[in-house]
Amino acid sequence: MLALAGISPQVSRLRLRPIQSGQNTAVVVKPVQTEVGESDMAGLPVEYGSQIGIECYGRATAAETTDVVVDSLAESVIARLLADPTLGGAVSHLRFVGASYDFDIDAEATGCATLIFIARHRTAGTHF
Repeated sequence: MLALAGISPQVSRLRLRPIQSGQNTAVVVKPVQTEVGESDMAGLPVEYGSQIGIECYGRATAAETTDVVVDSLAESVIARLLADPTLGGAVSHLRFVGASYDFDIDAEATGCATLIFIARHRTAGTHF
């Protein structure tokens, strides 16, 4: 989440209300699923592949339609994360794999692009 600071006034891991009153964008980072890679020998580092969903919410403004706000925010998020695909060394590699869209989710001209990334990361030792 720290890598996304400044992209939107609201960056969080919780989505009670997608966009706070008075704001037109929000970013929510959610872990979706993690899969353990096979390790050949106990005690060796274990590699994980974690799917991360990043919800990019946008609300229409007087100057821009909902889709333009959402697309602009999604482009900014992708550019920021892929500028350093190791997230400062926190992961081995981050890869963008797709997106889904939903518009007018709250009857307030709000849309959402959910960006899906796969993060490869390791832990020391066995996973048991």
